[in-house]
Amino acid sequence: MGQYSITAGTFGKALAVTPIAIANLDARSAWEFENQSGTLGNNYTGSQLYVGGAGNVDVILDGVVGAQDTVAGLNLLPIFRGANPSYTGFVAGTGYVTGVNLLTTVVTTVPNSPATVPTGLTVDINVTLPTATLSAAGTGYSAGAVNSVDGGTGTGIEGTVAVNAGNEVISFTFTDGGTGYTVGDVITLEQAASGDNATITLITAPNGAVTADITIGNNPGTDYSVGDIITVVQTGSGGDCKFAIASVESLLPGVNDVVRFAGVTVGTILPAAVSYVINSGSAAGLVALK
Repeated sequence: MGQYSITAGTFGKALAVTPIAIANLDARSAWEFENQSGTLGNNYTGSQLYVGGAGNVDVILDGVVGAQDTVAGLNLLPIFRGANPSYTGFVAGTGYVTGVNLLTTVVTTVPNSPATVPTGLTVDINVTLPTATLSAAGTGYSAGAVNSVDGGTGTGIEGTVAVNAGNEVISFTFTDGGTGYTVGDVITLEQAASGDNATITLITAPNGAVTADITIGNNPGTDYSVGDIITVVQTGSGGDCKFAIASVESLLPGVNDVVRFAGVTVGTILPAAVSYVINSGSAAGLVALK
């Protein structure tokens, strides 16, 4: 059971290797003598690799990791209590519309070097649109978008109208709730070269507030810390929807981290320490050595 220097060409332990799919990496050691979890993983923890059958060998080299401190959870409570003292958490903001994979900015709670500044998080948001009653049907409208609106205390309402056979408006569908409006505002719907006297009266006026069901988009980012304050970026919004990071996680290596040793001959010991052996290679008879 003695373990000797690799540079001397002598190994104290050997373990038959079963290559795995990149999606099945398990960070726990594959070596029973160093695994304290009770379940063996497939991490060969810096082993040398003997090749018993010629071919390509695909590996993750020792020390290679995936994206670090990616965002795993969002804190969407009004008060963030993940730090001491607690501080303001989720803020709904104004002027937003429902969107996916929106960029964000961050104010971090942890000092970072230039190499580990948090970046990249995208989010999906939902926004509650206003509701309204049709106050006047107007005349001369055609089905489709209104060109502009007039009246009320705010700006930015957009939407489409449905009309009847007499070109009167029968309903209005919001696509943007605008900002600064008040319940009871009367809004005139205008269409160029046609109708301009149909009106709606606002029953609710959420003014582009984001609902508290924000989710992580297609990029969880890197180098974030619990408690970092995130602002959702969207053109035309008030730029004031904020929330905090609730949890982060570091990822295992991915397909872009795989290194191929091509055309390895029988009896070769790879000149590098490896953590994982990936099943996209063709060599057989692989043995981990320590």
